[in-house]
Amino acid sequence: MELLFAFLLLAGLFAIYDVIRRMNQNIVTQVDQNQQIIELLNEWKRKQRR
Repeated sequence: MELLFAFLLLAGLFAIYDVIRRMNQNIVTQVDQNQQIIELLNEWKRKQRR
């Protein structure tokens, strides 16, 4: 019984770790995309001034 409890606890901790890892990866991807959009907008603004 103790072995089952330890296994379930370990599986639960791994599931929480995996969810946090995926959320972090999504945030990093969104930040990169936002930076690319900002760079494109800045280039567009420079071209509009000419």
